[in-house]
Amino acid sequence: MTETHTAPAVTDAPPHARKPRRRTQRRIAKALLWFALLFAAVAVLAEPWLLVPVVAVAAALILWD
Repeated sequence: MTETHTAPAVTDAPPHARKPRRRTQRRIAKALLWFALLFAAVAVLAEPWLLVPVVAVAAALILWD
């Protein structure tokens, strides 16, 4: 009988080294979130009635799950 050898597990690498794309996506998402938050804050300061859709979007995000 012959033995079959498998490649070593990839899980030996630290978590941050395994998924660099996810880390990049999270950074992009975080930057987009901060931009949206600052843009909404400036818009609300310029026109206070714009707070209504901002609150609606925030409530939708909170209730998403």
